[in-house]
Amino acid sequence: MLVRRPIAALHWILVATAIPLAAQEVRRLPPVEDGGLPEGRLMEHREERADFGRSAALADIPLPEPLPPPDGDELPPGARDGVFQKATLESTWLAPGSGASGVGVTDVEVKSVFGFPCPTRTSPLVVTPGFAVHLFDGPQVSDLPPEVFDAYLQFRWMSRVTPRLGVDFAVTPGWYSDFEHGGGDALRITGHGAGAYTWSPSVKLVFGVAYLDRRDVAVLPIGGLIWTPREEWSFELVSPRPRLARRVYWNGAAATDPEQWIYLAGEFGGGTWSIERADGSPDVLTARDYRLILGMERKVVGGLNSLFEVGYVFGRRYEYERGTPDVRPSDTVLLRAGVTY
Repeated sequence: MLVRRPIAALHWILVATAIPLAAQEVRRLPPVEDGGLPEGRLMEHREERADFGRSAALADIPLPEPLPPPDGDELPPGARDGVFQKATLESTWLAPGSGASGVGVTDVEVKSVFGFPCPTRTSPLVVTPGFAVHLFDGPQVSDLPPEVFDAYLQFRWMSRVTPRLGVDFAVTPGWYSDFEHGGGDALRITGHGAGAYTWSPSVKLVFGVAYLDRRDVAVLPIGGLIWTPREEWSFELVSPRPRLARRVYWNGAAATDPEQWIYLAGEFGGGTWSIERADGSPDVLTARDYRLILGMERKVVGGLNSLFEVGYVFGRRYEYERGTPDVRPSDTVLLRAGVTY
């Protein structure tokens, strides 16, 4: 289809844009003296770095985001005044790999985030409409559709139960298909329920469960801890998306804004779509893989954020429901770029 070339071009435009944004030099400022940040502000910075939720449509596994402060009527860290919160454009490319069963993939996703008091802005209802396209290149031995699509609307509620305990619930109805065949198989309703308990100023415990509504994995537990021993380090040891992050200061700069981070992360990829086979028969396609990612991120509160990632993808598998032999592409590499405002 004609949509393939513009979307592939958009991916490389994002890559070219995100690299200089992520690597932009930070202006040098005087260092903060020991104890220069009060404990409340220190915790706010740590809460900001806990915002590691990724696409509900692409990754299917959301994790808790920053919660409002325990007292007062303040907004969550990094939140904007008003309904509109942020908009994201992100693209991921998987190289085809080797052999006749090689499968290349180009993903492009766009989503917007809106926040509403429920009943107050310290207990917000977050509404996220999103749309994604996944373009397949190959394989030569199977009639994999040229593209599949995600169209979803997430409703998410977050609140503090106590000063130490926050909860996060979401439900995401979506339509996942190649737009050639629909039916009940195209409608998937995913969701999650999770909690985050502040054990100490540097340790947060995360627990919960995600309902993926996928043919291969229906339910996945969420659990682990987030340890921030210093402002420059964040150990997000949370299944199913662990991440080790280190804040960097290009040319010895020391500043609170913008922030530059490099990180090593794990990721569980894939999805389920209703499709039409080459012979016109309906089927259900499920993709699954595992990813090890090295990334670089630039964060500006209220500004333009960017990320660039490279990764190794393994354990790849494409399964059909109707008995066609599975496709198991070889391991491959990943490139991802994204911008958020």
